Amino acid sequence: IMESLFSGAELALISSNVNKIRIQAKKGIKSANYALKLLEKPEWFLATTLTGTDLAIVAGTSTATALFISLFGLEKGEIVSAIVMIPLLIFMIVIRSIFQQHAEFMAVRLARFISVASFIFFPLVFLISHISRRAVSVIVREKVAISPFITKDGLKFILEDKGSNSDILSTEKEMVKAILDFSGLTVDKIMIPLSAVMSLPVTATLREAISIIKENKYLSIPVYREQVFNITGILDYFDLLEAMRGGSAGRPFLSQDDTLESFLNREVLYVPETKPAKDLLIELQMRDERMAVIVDEYGGAVGIVTIEDILEEIVGEIDDGYERGDKLYKRIGAGNYLLNARISVERLRQLFPLDVPEGDYETLGGFLLYKMGRIPKRKDSWRQGDAIFVIEDADMKTINEVLVEFPAARDGMVNKER
Repeated sequence: IMESLFSGAELALISSNVNKIRIQAKKGIKSANYALKLLEKPEWFLATTLTGTDLAIVAGTSTATALFISLFGLEKGEIVSAIVMIPLLIFMIVIRSIFQQHAEFMAVRLARFISVASFIFFPLVFLISHISRRAVSVIVREKVAISPFITKDGLKFILEDKGSNSDILSTEKEMVKAILDFSGLTVDKIMIPLSAVMSLPVTATLREAISIIKENKYLSIPVYREQVFNITGILDYFDLLEAMRGGSAGRPFLSQDDTLESFLNREVLYVPETKPAKDLLIELQMRDERMAVIVDEYGGAVGIVTIEDILEEIVGEIDDGYERGDKLYKRIGAGNYLLNARISVERLRQLFPLDVPEGDYETLGGFLLYKMGRIPKRKDSWRQGDAIFVIEDADMKTINEVLVEFPAARDGMVNKER
């Protein structure tokens, strides 16, 4: 039993997450403070557990062997002693496995026991820890400092802690978690699909472009040649204003009847779907561009990403001057919400108490197409858990707007937007 306690405590302390133990200490659990002190000096508690384990093994083995020899004689006693050790070994493996799976719990519970043992074994512990430090200094030849940095997983655990004593605001938690997730984000996850993008042909006149900009309040509009997936330019609102005011150096004055082809001179930034969002953000900043065109493996445009789209992944909603139509959702009554079918499934789960399973889709429209197995017509419906999805607007190709109804209507169903 003593050997199990010492070796199990060693494994628990080594395997435990120090951040989880810190949280327990902040909650007033005294044993957690003992565990933290032990973890601050790993060579000390390792020397203690090693001493305790060795003493327990020597004492236990000697006692058991002497007992069996006295009962069964020398030859049979040694055989019986060896046989008894087999279930004890299995027992030790099971115990150590339990200690490892519940590392923080066991580390905190046994911290005082190890602290008392280190006091009792002080001479041996001091000698062993001193020798170990000397050996390490000789091998490494430099002092190994304890890293002051926290791991990514450790930080995520702290952010996910829902304890009442947390000093971090919920909005701050969301932002930090977004930053942590941002490193693995690719542009295909945040792009606006080409089917949802307002674009203009190169043959359109500046007059038509101005009318569309005024009507939709866009700052940038992709321009295509012949087919929408062949985007050849980006119409910038401020460049257009400058041209209409009389031109500038290197750009002649243009009339409203001129076509966009004669006006565009910005080089389009094309990027693959797999490009990391963080890399695109840096590239857009270096090139002083607001928009990039996302292309597939065949070179055809599949969507666009603005610099604001990328920043929104960290700080939340930004008015980027290229609104995707109306808001992605709006409340139209008690328990009734009108949703843009392009709203992401992840965002949908954040806003509503919906059980939308994982699948080969990213948007509400994709989810409904997957479930219904066809392109639905207006007023077709689908029930998912406590919610009823009613198609409000759809064409021959896709779903545009969806009404979600909660029969058990209640106010405050939507969480506050970040």
